[in-house]
Amino acid sequence: MLPENTGARQRLALARVTTGLAILNTLWHLPPGDALVDEWSRKEEGEEPRAGRLSVEQYEALRRLAFVSTAAWTLGAESRALKFAANASFAAVQRHVAQFDQRAWNYNSNLNVHLLLLSLTDSRGSLAEAAEDGTGEGVSGEGSSSEVATAVLLAMRLYYGCLYFQSGLSKVLLSGPAWADGRTLRGSWAELGNRAGKWLSQRPMTVAAAASAATLAFELLFPVAQIALRRHPRAVGLSSLAFHASTKATMGISFWHHAVHALPLFVLDPAAERHTARLLRAFRKR
Repeated sequence: MLPENTGARQRLALARVTTGLAILNTLWHLPPGDALVDEWSRKEEGEEPRAGRLSVEQYEALRRLAFVSTAAWTLGAESRALKFAANASFAAVQRHVAQFDQRAWNYNSNLNVHLLLLSLTDSRGSLAEAAEDGTGEGVSGEGSSSEVATAVLLAMRLYYGCLYFQSGLSKVLLSGPAWADGRTLRGSWAELGNRAGKWLSQRPMTVAAAASAATLAFELLFPVAQIALRRHPRAVGLSSLAFHASTKATMGISFWHHAVHALPLFVLDPAAERHTARLLRAFRKR
């Protein structure tokens, strides 16, 4: 049986705000275009520039367009043109920045996927009830049906779980079951860990082995847990937050742009969407 999807439209509305704020935070903290060009020039001295790379002016223009269109969408604006602008400009900015370091090309591409999935339907929730949309797009019809909302929520939840599965599978394929013996994690604690992590790296190997095995089991079994605990989505979400909290506490790595989506997709009560919509309406009236 598939996981329960009660309150789908309310959860999507909460996910819309979460995704929008995460994207805006990402865009705000991206390096300026001239800094990227300078760094690329040092790395690729004597080489031909890569084809299709944006100029400083193009990058900054797309970055501004992505910020404005995503902000408007987050606050409740709903039109196909706006959603296309937000998706296309943010994807172009992400692609440009990813060329800076190809090893990290997919670091926060989950935000692009969430934005795209939420763009498939009217995800405003109760905010749509008082919206004054002069375009007539995305307000009613098939795009805002409860069936579409349920399908989108299910897709977002499954994608959330697949990211863990992908991480666990890569560990098995690259290192095999030996990854769970604790040596890799113990070395990471020693090299990358904060105070708590470095303390753990000095404990017996059995501590690191237990933590490694638990990590591997969590990542590989998370999609299964969504089905096994289909009537208890909050437990699924809280386990995700606990996992990231432990990673942050020992190595300072949060993956916040992924973990934050556990709140709207699993943890928060759908009724919380009404309070969020009220705050957004108040902000828009300023």
